[in-house]
Amino acid sequence: MNLATMPRTSLLVLATIAPLAAQTQTLVVPQSATTTDATSHLWLAGASRDVRQQTLIGSSHLQPIQNRTITTLELRRSAANEQFTGGTANLTITLSTSPNNPLTATDAFATNLGIDATIVFRGAVTLPTSPATTGPNVAWTPENTIRIDLQQPFTYHGGTLLIDVTGTAISGQTADWWLADAEFEDVAGATAQIGTGCGTFGGNQGTWSFVDARSLQVGGHAHFHAVGPANGFAAIVFGQPAAQPIALTTWGIPAPGCFCHLDPTSILGAAIVPFVQDPHPALANWGGDADVRFAIPNVPSSLSLSLTTQWLDLSQPATSNAITWSVCGEMPTLDLALVEGHAAAAHGTVHVSHAHVWRLTTQ
Repeated sequence: MNLATMPRTSLLVLATIAPLAAQTQTLVVPQSATTTDATSHLWLAGASRDVRQQTLIGSSHLQPIQNRTITTLELRRSAANEQFTGGTANLTITLSTSPNNPLTATDAFATNLGIDATIVFRGAVTLPTSPATTGPNVAWTPENTIRIDLQQPFTYHGGTLLIDVTGTAISGQTADWWLADAEFEDVAGATAQIGTGCGTFGGNQGTWSFVDARSLQVGGHAHFHAVGPANGFAAIVFGQPAAQPIALTTWGIPAPGCFCHLDPTSILGAAIVPFVQDPHPALANWGGDADVRFAIPNVPSSLSLSLTTQWLDLSQPATSNAITWSVCGEMPTLDLALVEGHAAAAHGTVHVSHAHVWRLTTQ
């Protein structure tokens, strides 16, 4: 049947539907993952435990949808030669225009929210059982996709789009191995160990101080970690390396075999941090963890910044191995960030080179 012979009622239906179909668009962020499996994977909030995940999407990804209304959000499975068994999670999703960009994201969930924050969905979401797919292409089909039709559409007018997902697990319906596609940028700083630690932790090598090299990037949150006696306290000290190790006994501290690897005249800062015991019973005799994180400013002077860090366990006393570390000399270019933490927490961990792949449907 051609248009000349088509009934008038059919022509009227086509005339009504065609403009609506033309208005609907989909955009995958980042666009390089539109049909191709991205380079990494991430857990999903609520799939197996209570988690909050904020994705900050820079405006460079979103020009095609400026001044359009987002009606649907989707996540796609990561390629793997294994079936992902499905389940159900309770999700609350808020969209907003964040006052921060991906390289100025904070670890405080509330400060990443924009003044236009809108709860766009609240309810149970199905994670489908997804058969093995090895890629490199992974289709946005129902068995590969978590689809969320928004109860309250959101119009994007520009800036950084924040997708804020709080997920709570449903007992008996968890999907404990459902990995979503994610993009990852291989950017990291550099670390080099100086000397060995003393005391009862660190094993034969005396290594009980650590620095996460992938956290050492502009816009990232540098992460320093140490292990020690549960419920004790330690001082983390920042400065420049000493020309030679300095025995603590030199200063009258009764700690034979323990050394300071920092130049005392170069100390820039210090903090007292507790060793927090993990509440899991199986780790009762493991000791405690001390963590320090701080944001690396998104300014050119942060590039290649180098310092040395050492911990002093105040309860023994004992010194750790020292670590000289340097911020990566190149800027991250992903223009995406993920802030992730417990669903009930006020703060999370910031990742500026790792984020979910999202598909947005707009009108």
